[in-house]
Amino acid sequence: MVNYKKLFLISLAISVISAVAIIFLTTDAQTIETLKQIRPEFIALALLFQIVSYVLTARKTKFLLRSLGYQIRTRQALENVLTGILLASLTPSSVGGEPVRILLLRKNAKVPVGKATAVIFMERFLDAFFIFLCLIPSMFILRSFLLSGEGKSLWGVDTLLIIGIACLFVLLAVLIYSIIKPEFAKKIVRKILIFAERKAPEKYKPKINKLIISSENEIDLFQSSFKRFVSVGKLNLIVAVFYTVLYWTVHFSVLWLILLGLNVQPDLKLLFATQIVLSIIMIIPATPGASGIAEIAAYTLYSLFIPSSLVGVSVLAWRSITYYVNIIAGALASLKVIRKYGINAFGSTETEMEILDSDSR
Repeated sequence: MVNYKKLFLISLAISVISAVAIIFLTTDAQTIETLKQIRPEFIALALLFQIVSYVLTARKTKFLLRSLGYQIRTRQALENVLTGILLASLTPSSVGGEPVRILLLRKNAKVPVGKATAVIFMERFLDAFFIFLCLIPSMFILRSFLLSGEGKSLWGVDTLLIIGIACLFVLLAVLIYSIIKPEFAKKIVRKILIFAERKAPEKYKPKINKLIISSENEIDLFQSSFKRFVSVGKLNLIVAVFYTVLYWTVHFSVLWLILLGLNVQPDLKLLFATQIVLSIIMIIPATPGASGIAEIAAYTLYSLFIPSSLVGVSVLAWRSITYYVNIIAGALASLKVIRKYGINAFGSTETEMEILDSDSR
């Protein structure tokens, strides 16, 4: 069983140590003078934007579910999103939130696991597609900015640009092939689960074996759901795409509002470009919630357009609103879910496994 308390402490410790180190290295007399002139209304607005981003994600979930013929209130969808955000903040690559959200969709909207998986996957796909689509122009913006200062070719930026373009096409190719040829996806998933069963402790083997048996049915259900998205549910899918674009615009605007609060007028193209690249970097599965990685990468990238005396303060404020607030909001939502469904709301009990099997059938 995953020890979320331990993950929380590790994540928090790494994040705080990284932030304190950056503050220590960047704070000077100019920093203190700037903080005396801070405009708190913009910081409050940045916090409001973060809260709005939760609602936008919940609305996206609602419309994707509607594509498959299921109804859920925005408040329920928001509860689902926030609970997932908490566990995503405590796991590498934010992968811990998806299984919990799938389970909660089964509980509060009666959505079969395969279809719930399709909804959550489509959310992630829309997010990933938007980020990777923006990655190419973002890398060109960064390259242009760095060249204007250096006046020579930067092989590192060129390499990242090529990798970004290659990743986009490879991911799209794998996705399309998996949908057209579901047998390919079944074969890969089965191999992964069989390998996991061999390596897992004895007490987990029966559960993994049940997943092996039900995985093919789940993939078929997922594929049929995906086809429904692009056929019957096209209108709702278009609305979900709109909410995806709106979400990322609002999310990236948080840093812009923080800088306005610090009386800094950033280059907006560069601000958004660096955050696109940072979003890719934070996927690296090295630490829980990308703690440490996010702070160091943000410090490096934001130094391109934020005065050196304010980089540390900016990174700390940005991380506080986009990470620590996530944990607080997610914890409150999780307590509500536990009160509603019991202490095993996030567990994989035998009863839950039986429910998954009945969904597959």
